[in-house]
Amino acid sequence: MARTRSLLAPLLAAACAVVLLCRLPSAFLPPARAAPTHEFTARAAAAALSAAALASAPMVPALALASSDDDEGFDFRIIAVLGLPVVAASWALFNVWRVAFRQGVRLNEGLSGSSKIGLNAED
Repeated sequence: MARTRSLLAPLLAAACAVVLLCRLPSAFLPPARAAPTHEFTARAAAAALSAAALASAPMVPALALASSDDDEGFDFRIIAVLGLPVVAASWALFNVWRVAFRQGVRLNEGLSGSSKIGLNAED
């Protein structure tokens, strides 16, 4: 006996897929709400202006005015922060000036000023 395939299984699977696809939302995000309309009046503008003036007014620096009786001494964090860049810059300057000095000595060795002193003409 030959095996036959049922037409019901693929039709049922396709119907389930269509139903599931129809139930999905059309977008991942909800649609944007309409922007609220604000009517600015003179009263609202005056309130905004006074709030901005109050926010920009200098505050009393209470902590800055408080005196510190105990002196903590030298802060070594400045050395820790600036130490590595100073060492790197000094090492780079040392290497640049060393090479420049060697090149100047080499150029001044010969009468012609050529940097190929000691090499044959075909080199």
